[in-house]
Amino acid sequence: MKLLFSLIFFICILKLSLACEGNFNPTTANIGECSKDQTVGWVPAAPEYGTETLKVWTPEELSPQDREMHEQRMAYILAISKQTRRKFVTSIYAQNGTLLCHGVNTGKPNLMTHGEVAAVNNCTSLGITSYTNMTLYTTGEPCTMCASAILWLDFKVVVWGTWNSDLLCKVCMGNIPMDSSYIFSRYYGVRSTPPTLIGGVLRNETDAWFTSYCSNPASVYYVKPKCACYNSTSPLVIQQTASNTWYEGPNNTKYTQYEAKIINNANYAVNNPTFTSSPSGVKPRTVWGLKNEGGDIWTLGYYPVISGNGGSFSFGYISSQEISFKAN
Repeated sequence: MKLLFSLIFFICILKLSLACEGNFNPTTANIGECSKDQTVGWVPAAPEYGTETLKVWTPEELSPQDREMHEQRMAYILAISKQTRRKFVTSIYAQNGTLLCHGVNTGKPNLMTHGEVAAVNNCTSLGITSYTNMTLYTTGEPCTMCASAILWLDFKVVVWGTWNSDLLCKVCMGNIPMDSSYIFSRYYGVRSTPPTLIGGVLRNETDAWFTSYCSNPASVYYVKPKCACYNSTSPLVIQQTASNTWYEGPNNTKYTQYEAKIINNANYAVNNPTFTSSPSGVKPRTVWGLKNEGGDIWTLGYYPVISGNGGSFSFGYISSQEISFKAN
């Protein structure tokens, strides 16, 4: 019954998105309310992001203070999850940071009572009727059903640990093969602003807790995945050397200029690569060739393509300590 419901839900969403958005023509469409004699269609989602899905922030892109807060709250529901031996646990926080309630997916009274639904039901029993400006945490990324409910309830921030794609493709746990960001990007049908999405908080811990059902086909959770799998090792290698060192300032601080080169060892071009710097939170005083996208994430500062067969890209920076850059 659960699989049948999920299949019907997914097919309905897929038909609506494919049937309507594919007909969108910005040169002939009038955006807004349609008259009775007009043919209607959907406007493509999230046009301000240039994509069909909303951006999902990662812990590395957050400020140290925000990251610590989200990790503490994720650790709280992960502890409940382990204590109750139930994988999916959700908590809800008020705008002032007060923990209001949590919910555990026990599969009761029915299979639709996911952790997010259970948490909202528990809050409702306390007399809470509005969730505007509230934050929802869940050990696993919301499924399509819960993502839709979260939009209707007007949550401001949604935070999860393990990703949907990993739950299905690596854990072999039944899940509709769709990122929640695709659902959240359709926010404009029920509200004026999108929620803020943060994924992968304490991911190593939540991933380890979900374990894997891939070798246990007898499990009620098991589904044989049909996923597109790729090697995740980047062909980009970064080499950097210190070219100059000096001391300055009242504290006689040591500064070093580093020259770096990104080399593409693949036989194909790499487009729009991103890089993560470490130690986390440490930024160079001056940098050239790279552009910071927030937190520890960097992109190429100009012409975002590195050609294959040994193609290279040079950048450099000045810092009081050496910074390591790794291709994502």
